[in-house]
Amino acid sequence: MKKYKAMKAIFYGATLLLQLGLASCKEQFFEQTDDSYTHNSNAPFVISKFSPLEGSEATEVMIYGDNYSSALSDISVKINGKPVTVLGANKNRMIVKIPAALGSGKIEVTIAGKTVTSTEPFVYTLKRTVSSFAGAGVAGFSDGAADVARFDFRSNAGMDIDSKGNLYVADIFNNCIRKITPAGVVSTFIGKPGVEGYVNGNKDVALFNHPMDVAVDKDDNLYVADAWNWAVRKVTPEGLVSSIRGQAFAFPQGIAINKNTGVVYISSALAANYHGGKIYEFSASGVLNERGVDVPIFSGGMAVDSKGNLIIADNVSSVIYSVNTTTWARTPIAGAAGETGLTDGIGAVARFDHPWGIAVDAKDNIYVAGCGHRFEGPDISASASNIRMIEAGTNKVSTIAGGDTQGFTNGLGGVARFAVPTGIAIGTDGAIYVLDKGNHRIRKIVSE
Repeated sequence: MKKYKAMKAIFYGATLLLQLGLASCKEQFFEQTDDSYTHNSNAPFVISKFSPLEGSEATEVMIYGDNYSSALSDISVKINGKPVTVLGANKNRMIVKIPAALGSGKIEVTIAGKTVTSTEPFVYTLKRTVSSFAGAGVAGFSDGAADVARFDFRSNAGMDIDSKGNLYVADIFNNCIRKITPAGVVSTFIGKPGVEGYVNGNKDVALFNHPMDVAVDKDDNLYVADAWNWAVRKVTPEGLVSSIRGQAFAFPQGIAINKNTGVVYISSALAANYHGGKIYEFSASGVLNERGVDVPIFSGGMAVDSKGNLIIADNVSSVIYSVNTTTWARTPIAGAAGETGLTDGIGAVARFDHPWGIAVDAKDNIYVAGCGHRFEGPDISASASNIRMIEAGTNKVSTIAGGDTQGFTNGLGGVARFAVPTGIAIGTDGAIYVLDKGNHRIRKIVSE
């Protein structure tokens, strides 16, 4: 969300470009239609619509209508019965700024002693704030405090969180699994930086070759999609490494665990053209199956919800799917196959742009990290560097952080900027952690 460049009591000059709303992050033009319009008290005024329909603290809301006033002293606005600041107005539009802890409610505009109320309420959402959790912002390798640690995320990678709040990160080009404590201190949990290999054993000897994703089970064992070794590795909390079925997986890139059953699900980077989009299923008793759905899915990230469904971000089709792991029936949750973009809305109305990372919280809300490119292609769309939320039960998609441009900015969700986020994990306290690939950082999102 871009800050308004100039807002005075009366809008002088030409068109001002404003980007409004934490939820929508869409650009709109405030066109100065009358520099000095005076409200006609003998005629009614109306509220025709407002945009965005929802947002949190610092969201700027444009209210459209007729017979407003350029003199801000003529106007007062309340939402949910509470006063809000009017930043500017003319005959047909006014812009207001949402304060903290506003709550949801209808918009009331009062001019010259007359009040008009919107037909629909403005929905106040949680304020989300983005900060840097770990990483110096440049590719490399170093352990230590959050602001000096370095990662090498030159390719898509993922992460997960254990029961104690430690993050485990697939540091793909350093060939290591890194551990980040709740305080942001980074260490090398397993592997040797810059050394490729396939060696099992304790943490002093174990080697990996471009690990792409990790998942933690209920006992805090770590499972690693060791991509270039075509292997899935298991790491105990003490750091003892073993392999599941040897080098038996075609370029594993996504991994998820059903913590109730112990079943591990693995996706392959070669899914579309090597084995028909199948997903590997490895049971707690050691049985390996290849499962397929009716349409091949090129999965980036995967997660398991409370019902045992596999939630998949299809990187190629730009659709978020739920897969029943008993029948293997596929159900679209949000997005439309083959259509990309940044559009919030319900289910198929929403648009994603080649999503990758995915996580599910305790309430089965789904969080999606935008990737912006098909994994096999070099082009990256700027409109995907954001974090989206799919509300459980309604499939309502909203943008909770980031927007339609890449960059690096901390702050309120709509102000924050990311650069190709590919991993996401949810803490038990609801904090959202994002592997911000292009910025070589781990970011943290906390809610009001």
